This record gives sequence, structure tokens and C-alpha cells, in this order.
Amino acid sequence: MAAPKMTKNQMRRAKKKEQKKAQAETTTTTPADSADEKPQDAPEAETTAADLAVKDGPSVSDADGPDGFDIDVVVETSDPAFAEFEDIMKRFSRVAEDEEAPKEEAVFFDQDDDIPSEDEETGQPKLSKKKRKQLNKLSVAELKALVKIPEIVEWQDVSSSDPRLLVQIKAQRNVVPVPPHWSLKREYLSSKRGIEKAPFRLPKFIAETGITEMRDAVLEKQEQQSLKQKQRERVAPKMGKLDIDYQRLYDAFFRFQTKPEL
Repeated sequence: MAAPKMTKNQMRRAKKKEQKKAQAETTTTTPADSADEKPQDAPEAETTAADLAVKDGPSVSDADGPDGFDIDVVVETSDPAFAEFEDIMKRFSRVAEDEEAPKEEAVFFDQDDDIPSEDEETGQPKLSKKKRKQLNKLSVAELKALVKIPEIVEWQDVSSSDPRLLVQIKAQRNVVPVPPHWSLKREYLSSKRGIEKAPFRLPKFIAETGITEMRDAVLEKQEQQSLKQKQRERVAPKMGKLDIDYQRLYDAFFRFQTKPEL
């Protein structure tokens, strides 16, 4: 019978097995070859070390190899790359020297804390801020003597942080003064309880026109009217009952008008 045909996967597996076998054979042969080649490479290493030692101006540094043997490292000083790294290595050497240098211990002088101040030396007691402020405080008479308009100086102005500036601001034009009840301990309107407010009165220059007498006469006439007459006036009111001469009104508002009290 003919052998069954292999599939693609079976062929791939067979190839991989053959490759693994070939790799295993090569690995077994290389250790034997390397053992034979070692004595031949030794003289070549000696020649290369001799060639490196012949170079002019070498600097040799000793180091321990992995097996504990000393290895001679040859560095070319003429190489520009060595000049770049030389500065870096110098910085590390400075840090190492600083670490090796003995650190000086800090000395604490406890006796300096007991140094007496100028006030203690002179024997004068130290004043608090409040007492110092009271000593430097101006009196009302002194403040009035320093300013141009002494009439606006009040007794509480001397206790401000800058009395001269405060009086200068108060002396400016169109400055609204602070109400005098700001310093009262009780509420402003508490003292006005139980006081009846006076009824409104017309200013004198308006009352002299006779408007109040005319109004009172009209009100008296309305009280005497009957209900039927009042209803007729609502439907067809009569105009011109309180007409005043224009000359009298002109004199009242343009000649005799006075400024109202605030």
C-alpha cells in the first residue's frame, strides 16, 4: 500500500524537528572546537597587549578582573573623548574629597541669649504699644494749632491713626460729614419712642399766597352739600375753585422762596 500523504501541519512539524536536531549537533561540536582553539588565541592576545603598550603617553590604571587578577587598562590622553570625560571624573573626585574631609561640629553659644537690651542697661522699664501711643498722642489744642481750619476739629479726631490727614479730608469741598450719632452706644431711634411727629406745615412763602384759606373754604362748603349735590359734582365737577393769580405764584417762588432746612 502507498504511504498516506502528509498534511501541511505535519510537514511543518517534521521540518522543525529536523532543525532542532541540527542545532543540537552543532552545539555539541562547538565546545570541543573552542578547547582546541584556546592555546592558539593566547599568543595573539599577548601581541595585542604589546602593541597597546608601545603607544606614546599612555596612562595605566590597575583594576581587579572578574577572577581576581589585575587588568591593565590603557587610556589615550590625546583622545578628545577622554578630555570630555576627564572634567566629569574630576567633579566626582572633588565630591569624594569633600565627603572624606572631617565635618566641623556646630557650636551653640547659649550665653548670647542673656545679652541685656538697651532699656535694661539704662534701667528704664519697657513700655507697651498702648502706652507709647498715648505718649505720642496729640491734644485737641495742638491739633487745632497745626491745621488751617481749626473749627472742624472734633475731640475724637486726635485718636485716629493720622489726625492731620483726617482733618485735611474733612476740610475738602463737598465732603459729607459723618452723622454725630455714630459714637452713641444706644440705637439712634430708641430715644425717639413716644414722641409724636408734628404735622406737615407748608413753607412760609407758599402759605402767604392764601392757598390754605381757599382750601379750607372749599372743604367747609363740601361738608354743607347734600348727597345729591355731591353726586352731581362727581359726574360734572366745577373747575377753577382754587385758582390763584399767576403774579402771586411768581412772587412766592421766585422772590420770596427760601432754602428749606435739612
